[in-house]
Amino acid sequence: MEPSNEAFPEANAPICNNQQPRRVHFERNNADIGNQTEQLLDLLWYLANKCWQWFRQKLEQLKRLCFRPKCNIDPEILERISQTRGWKTSAIRFIEFHPNTSLMALLTNDDVVLIFNKNCDCPTKIQSLKQKDTTCVAFRPWSQTCEFAVGCADGICLWWDSRRLNANSNIRHMMGTHQLQVLEDKGHNYVTTMQWNEDGTILVTAALGSSHIMLWKPDCQQKMRLISNPESLGSFSLLRFSPDFQELFCASCHAGASLCQLNSSDWKLKQIIGQQRIQTAVWTTCGSILLFGCYGSTRVYSCSSDGEDSVFLRPQSQWRVQLIMDLQSVTTLAGQQRCCGEPQCLAMDPLGIFMASIFKEQSFVLLSILNTSRWGTVKLLPVEFIDCDMYMDGDQYPAYLAFGVLEGEIRMLMIAWNSGYIQRYDIRARCFKEAKWAFSKI
Repeated sequence: MEPSNEAFPEANAPICNNQQPRRVHFERNNADIGNQTEQLLDLLWYLANKCWQWFRQKLEQLKRLCFRPKCNIDPEILERISQTRGWKTSAIRFIEFHPNTSLMALLTNDDVVLIFNKNCDCPTKIQSLKQKDTTCVAFRPWSQTCEFAVGCADGICLWWDSRRLNANSNIRHMMGTHQLQVLEDKGHNYVTTMQWNEDGTILVTAALGSSHIMLWKPDCQQKMRLISNPESLGSFSLLRFSPDFQELFCASCHAGASLCQLNSSDWKLKQIIGQQRIQTAVWTTCGSILLFGCYGSTRVYSCSSDGEDSVFLRPQSQWRVQLIMDLQSVTTLAGQQRCCGEPQCLAMDPLGIFMASIFKEQSFVLLSILNTSRWGTVKLLPVEFIDCDMYMDGDQYPAYLAFGVLEGEIRMLMIAWNSGYIQRYDIRARCFKEAKWAFSKI
């Protein structure tokens, strides 16, 4: 069958001279294509600008991630002076309890802060590219929001929640509501320690890159440098407020320690410990006795005031240092004996009844009872060696520990093991006699 043209009669029709050329239709389509091309170019230009902005943002983030602050210090020093055993390798670097609520903060090895409620479930994860080489966390007391500071290489990361703090709220809903402010000062890099004052208006910090102690007032955007003793130009590794917040203990990274009287007008530091480098220190709850251990020593000392300043109104207190215990070989009330060695970190019970210790070379925690006399002397009575209650492959040792209040007068000792496991040890004794009686029966 031959093909038929009946379906297309116009194909064989003669062409009329007055008929408009078919190219007119093509000219109209070319105009549409021109408009579409212009729109496409505009879209491509818009997308190129967006990509360039994204690239610049990622480049800035990469620069913050890769380049450290320019300061003539060795970050490896943090490993040697830190209260945390194995600061570089331990999964948990720091534990901090909120002074007024049930919140707890864990600082991890990958520079993340985990905020837990009293049930210790579903933590809030707080992190930033500006938050590198983290060392410590401090909750701001009496804050209307979940506000805390993090010490790191760049200075201080100050975080706060945009909603008012509610202790009964589910902490899972706090995710994504935190905001960040970075507190910076020239040379104040690689923060080693920090403390809030009593009402949370002043944050006191020390850093490896500076010989000054910084006082920050975040609410009014002010800062002040506390000039250290001219005879000692080194940085500070440890700051500890006394329980009454009238004195600030300042331990040098190299050797010696000073006390700063906060009720004086000149804020001048007074040296009380000379040659030794302080590894760890805690105040007793009475506020008149400081317990500390020195680098390279197995001994625990007390530093106490003579008490005459309150009787005779003397302008300067006289502090004396006494040996209270050698931890080389320790025997508990129940007769258990172990070699402990050099203390890494000391932690004080909120009621001042117990003190816990971890050591540089041992894989257990030592729990002791404090017997404090009204004459300013203190004795330590070892009562228990606390081992990890979960078996783990490889070397297992406590990296950090801290006391917190569970409810009422029930306290808990939280122990962070190097593997990342967190162990809770509850304490119910409310006085020295009750604690001694309880552990004497073991």
